[in-house]
Amino acid sequence: MLDSINRVALIALIAFALLAGALGFWAASGATLTAREDNPRRIFAEQRTRRGSILDRDGEAIVVTTGEPGAYTRSTLYPDAAPVVGYYSINYGASGVEQAFDSTLRGTLGVDPLRAHLDALMHVQPAGRDVQTTLDLDVQRVGDALLAGRTGVIVVLSAPDGDVLALASHPTFDPNTLDENWDRLRADPASPLLNRATQGEYQPGTALQPIILAEALRRGIAALDDAPEAPAAPFAIDSRSLTCRAADGVRTLSDAFRFACPAPFADLGAALGSDALSSVVSTWSLTRTDTSLLEIGGRAPVTRVVLLTDTRALREFAVGQGELTVSPLHMALVASALASRGSLPSPRIISATESVDGVWQSVERTEPRRIAPAGVVQQVVSAMAHDGDVAGHAGTGLSGRSELHWFIGFTPVDAPKYAVAVLIEDAEGRLASEQEALEIGLKLLDALPH
Repeated sequence: MLDSINRVALIALIAFALLAGALGFWAASGATLTAREDNPRRIFAEQRTRRGSILDRDGEAIVVTTGEPGAYTRSTLYPDAAPVVGYYSINYGASGVEQAFDSTLRGTLGVDPLRAHLDALMHVQPAGRDVQTTLDLDVQRVGDALLAGRTGVIVVLSAPDGDVLALASHPTFDPNTLDENWDRLRADPASPLLNRATQGEYQPGTALQPIILAEALRRGIAALDDAPEAPAAPFAIDSRSLTCRAADGVRTLSDAFRFACPAPFADLGAALGSDALSSVVSTWSLTRTDTSLLEIGGRAPVTRVVLLTDTRALREFAVGQGELTVSPLHMALVASALASRGSLPSPRIISATESVDGVWQSVERTEPRRIAPAGVVQQVVSAMAHDGDVAGHAGTGLSGRSELHWFIGFTPVDAPKYAVAVLIEDAEGRLASEQEALEIGLKLLDALPH
């Protein structure tokens, strides 16, 4: 009899221990369970949360929430801005500004923990707060119109401070219909969900020439009036070639730069050497990741300059066909440094956020840093293509079967307000051209308010 009682007691004790352990496990896992996307309570809470708005620099709404608790609708009023503002979906998560500033937009950032706990017990949802971007929707619309029907990117920065006024990436998508089109968007070989401006990795090609020229001038191994041997010669990359934009009239290094001729710059790469090339791309931030735009889905460029151990590798690197890849954002920063005669800004995409008590808090800018002597950069600027009060440089990179056509530039020349980068992707190397990128860049700069 006693043995039976003991067995029952032991079984009850084991059951109690298992129950206590299970309760402890689930209690400790509460935060993880709450965060799970398939948690019905989380989905219910999200449906009752009125997310804050995303605004442009003038307060114009880009993304808003409408409807009633339990049936809120997230609406992007300017869908072409999707690559930067991103999307928000209960089913598929968030991207861009929606993801990077989710806690602000949901209203949970900075809330007193005790207050948050009491609100949760009372089923009171936090009040979403607004986020103000540096985007200028008027400028953004210009960029999107110029890219219509093309695959590419336009980035417009405010000079000299580095605020992002426009970030257009095409093809794009409509966040308002994301859920019903998700499978198609994910499978689309054109990658409409990719923010090409910050996530793209591209060969800079001859668009790299401004910083190669600046370094050669700074080190005194070249001058603009030098007369290179065969300056208009093509440069072979496997079975293809980089060529000049001009068929004749190229005599000096200045001419070769203006028409993006590759051969003289390949020679400069060999003369500069591995250490100098490694140093200059680092100085101009082409290998750095400390940019605030990485918060909205950026990616570090890839480079292994230290592996440049032979002359061929040095020459290829100097014409932008080596290990270095860049994003259009990085090239827009190069344009900004040229505009500022050697001062490189840190880009900013968010200008202010709304605090718990409804007060706007400005996001501070990082001061520009000097990366090259002003006199040297002025020489580079003087050799760039000029059209009225616009200065620019166009170049081409080769990547597989694709051609990448670049333009970087700024306006006005003497007191710059805008710096831009344009990239046109041509998957088969048949449709677009370096001249087209140049024309788009000049139209873009001419259309900006002065």
